[in-house]
Amino acid sequence: MKPTLLIQGNFEQASQLLHQLLVTDLPLDCVVMPNTTDDTPRYQPLVVASALCPRLTIRVGTAADYGQATWLVVLDRYVAETPVITMVAELRLLMKQIVENGFKGQLIFSGEQDELLTYFAWKFSGLAASQIWGLGTYPLTRLLTYRLAERLGVGATMIQATVVGAAKSPIVAWSRTYVGPAPILMYLANADADFDADDLGKMSTWLEREAAEQQATLRYMAIIRLIRATLSQQPLIAPVANIHEETPAFAAASPVLVGVKGIQHLTNLVLSEDEQQAYAAQIAAIREQITTIENQQTEGK
Repeated sequence: MKPTLLIQGNFEQASQLLHQLLVTDLPLDCVVMPNTTDDTPRYQPLVVASALCPRLTIRVGTAADYGQATWLVVLDRYVAETPVITMVAELRLLMKQIVENGFKGQLIFSGEQDELLTYFAWKFSGLAASQIWGLGTYPLTRLLTYRLAERLGVGATMIQATVVGAAKSPIVAWSRTYVGPAPILMYLANADADFDADDLGKMSTWLEREAAEQQATLRYMAIIRLIRATLSQQPLIAPVANIHEETPAFAAASPVLVGVKGIQHLTNLVLSEDEQQAYAAQIAAIREQITTIENQQTEGK
């Protein structure tokens, strides 16, 4: 029996992901959960096209499919003007629906606010923290990896980049970025490398600029990469948004093992002093957002 991938989102976003899945033809039962019933007939051409895939199938699902899901991907279903408190209120309704229908799979968020949605999904659903995660900075990490490989003239498999924090404001951990077995900072002392501290600064600025742009396609590629790795029983270490169950708890992107059982924390994140200060400031901002939203929810009762 093939694993089941549920996709929850607006037609425009869900159809983009489905087009990429049709090309990859992974051994999946892809089930679309439309946000509105009016979207249901719009998926029919994609359902028909999946008949040409030897391994992948596409169909429109019902609430009963939540209980059979291996993964449920929640796409960015909000417009820019939507207040975060509204996103969280809609999320509460979705969590109630999937839990009532027996959801036991992995819940994956793909959007600009995935650290907040990951946290509140955990609070609302009662699911284990290992089952809930967002793409976090993983799409940007892959982008930086290929940019570094091109800049240094090596294969992308030789680069181990680390980007942490939040998808909208990524922090490049140069102290934890490697080229083969060597830290990239060693290249700064190599006169033959034609690579210096200015290049690192420029790349950080470039990545921040890319993070501010529309990243849907990068996110869909990242989803497929992570699912492909799990299907091939080769789990990846990736900086996805995950729950940090300290006091007070929060969600942010840090390297964890992503596999068939969800995410698994491996070790504490060790950064340089400057990187740690930037990361701590970002975590403080995320915690402040969480507190503000929780207070607004209390006031609204």
